[in-house]
Amino acid sequence: MLDVLRFIVGMTVLIYASYTDFKFRIARDELWIIVAAAGLLMMPFSGYSMLKVLISFIIILPISFSLLLLGMGGADAKALLSISILVPLFPHIGNFPLWVAPVEFPFPLIVFINSLLIFLVIPFALFVYNVKNGAAEFPFCLLGYKMRAGEVEKKFVWPMEKIENGKRKKTMLPQKNVDTKIFGDEIIWVTPKIPFLIPLTVGYFISFVLGDILYKVISLFL
Repeated sequence: MLDVLRFIVGMTVLIYASYTDFKFRIARDELWIIVAAAGLLMMPFSGYSMLKVLISFIIILPISFSLLLLGMGGADAKALLSISILVPLFPHIGNFPLWVAPVEFPFPLIVFINSLLIFLVIPFALFVYNVKNGAAEFPFCLLGYKMRAGEVEKKFVWPMEKIENGKRKKTMLPQKNVDTKIFGDEIIWVTPKIPFLIPLTVGYFISFVLGDILYKVISLFL
């Protein structure tokens, strides 16, 4: 019953946070406080090994800080930390999740790995979009798409081009401090600011239902 409640609380907050992050690029800190508080309230009734809970949190802590260092956003790191308090160990709801490794890894780590696997779908989607629009230029077609420079400031995107020695130069790294006015109204490559909260939300759902996707894939070849 507690795991069902964990699923409902986590999904409700993550879906709302994903919406606000996608629409306004904002996810309020109060949301993660709610998730963490719910986890702390349920902790005494969970029968968890506190040693395993501590190990789970310690493993997720450096991953969360890495997200901050990579510039993926504070909301992503806070979401992952709050999940580690809400569901530190693998949940069990009936026969779900379907795939659990013989040695259970901390559940927040599985959520993070599943989220990364989902995130890897984005380059494929961008490739299909660019091929359809006649812009299959590698590797940029895997990272972004073309847009008029005059529209960049109105969208949640970063340029993938800059002016160097008076010439336009494409780069795989997002150019966060480029004044797009220097491009005039030319068409340039841009990369979308995709909130990691969206794949994290899908990863949370999949982790409850399917479980450890990476373990399942590896087990197919062993």
